[in-house]
Amino acid sequence: GESPLIITNARGSCGCTAPEYPRKPIAPGDEGEIKVVFDSSNRAGKQDKTVTIEANTVPRSTIIKITSNVMPKNAQS
Repeated sequence: GESPLIITNARGSCGCTAPEYPRKPIAPGDEGEIKVVFDSSNRAGKQDKTVTIEANTVPRSTIIKITSNVMPKNAQS
Protein backbone atom coordinates (compact mmCIF):
# COMPACT_ATOMS: atom_id res chain seq x y z
CA GLY A 1 0.00 0.00 0.00
CA GLU A 2 0.88 3.65 0.04
CA SER A 3 0.27 4.21 3.76
CA PRO A 4 1.98 2.68 6.81
CA LEU A 5 0.47 -0.59 8.03
CA ILE A 6 -0.80 -0.22 11.59
CA ILE A 7 -1.60 -3.47 13.36
CA THR A 8 -3.94 -2.69 16.25
CA ASN A 9 -4.47 -6.20 17.61
CA ALA A 10 -3.59 -9.86 17.09
CA ARG A 11 -5.31 -12.61 19.04
CA GLY A 12 -5.11 -16.38 19.05
CA SER A 13 -8.09 -18.70 18.84
CA CYS A 14 -7.29 -20.14 22.28
CA GLY A 15 -5.03 -19.54 25.26
CA CYS A 16 -2.45 -21.94 23.82
CA THR A 17 -1.75 -19.65 20.84
CA ALA A 18 -0.02 -16.37 21.69
CA PRO A 19 0.86 -13.87 18.95
CA GLU A 20 3.32 -10.99 19.26
CA TYR A 21 3.03 -8.22 16.68
CA PRO A 22 4.81 -4.95 15.82
CA ARG A 23 3.41 -2.02 17.80
CA LYS A 24 4.94 0.62 15.53
CA PRO A 25 3.61 1.40 12.03
CA ILE A 26 5.29 -0.49 9.20
CA ALA A 27 6.21 1.87 6.35
CA PRO A 28 5.42 0.97 2.74
CA GLY A 29 8.20 -1.26 1.42
CA ASP A 30 9.36 -2.23 4.91
CA GLU A 31 8.79 -5.57 6.60
CA GLY A 32 7.41 -6.61 9.95
CA GLU A 33 7.02 -9.91 11.73
CA ILE A 34 4.26 -11.54 13.70
CA LYS A 35 5.61 -14.21 16.01
CA VAL A 36 3.18 -16.90 17.19
CA VAL A 37 3.99 -19.27 20.06
CA PHE A 38 1.91 -22.44 20.36
CA ASP A 39 1.91 -24.36 23.65
CA SER A 40 1.36 -28.00 22.70
CA SER A 41 1.27 -29.27 26.30
CA ASN A 42 -1.40 -31.96 26.76
CA ARG A 43 -2.31 -31.80 23.07
CA ALA A 44 -1.66 -34.56 20.58
CA GLY A 45 -2.63 -35.09 16.97
CA LYS A 46 -3.71 -32.55 14.38
CA GLN A 47 -4.11 -29.04 15.72
CA ASP A 48 -5.86 -26.27 13.78
CA LYS A 49 -5.45 -22.80 15.28
CA THR A 50 -6.04 -19.29 14.00
CA VAL A 51 -4.66 -15.84 14.66
CA THR A 52 -6.91 -12.87 13.88
CA ILE A 53 -5.04 -9.72 12.92
CA GLU A 54 -6.75 -6.33 13.04
CA ALA A 55 -5.15 -3.49 11.11
CA ASN A 56 -5.86 -0.42 9.00
CA THR A 57 -6.56 -2.67 6.02
CA VAL A 58 -9.57 -3.61 3.92
CA PRO A 59 -10.95 -5.85 5.24
CA ARG A 60 -10.08 -4.74 8.77
CA SER A 61 -9.50 -8.32 10.00
CA THR A 62 -7.31 -11.02 8.47
CA ILE A 63 -7.25 -14.59 9.75
CA ILE A 64 -4.07 -16.66 9.58
CA LYS A 65 -4.56 -20.42 9.87
CA ILE A 66 -1.93 -22.59 11.54
CA THR A 67 -2.00 -26.38 11.27
CA SER A 68 0.33 -28.74 13.10
CA ASN A 69 0.62 -32.38 14.01
CA VAL A 70 1.69 -32.82 17.63
CA MET A 71 3.30 -36.16 18.32
CA PRO A 72 2.52 -37.80 21.69
CA LYS A 73 5.46 -37.75 24.13
CA ASN A 74 5.82 -41.54 24.04
CA ALA A 75 6.10 -41.46 20.20
CA GLN A 76 9.04 -39.01 20.14
CA SER A 77 12.59 -40.28 20.21
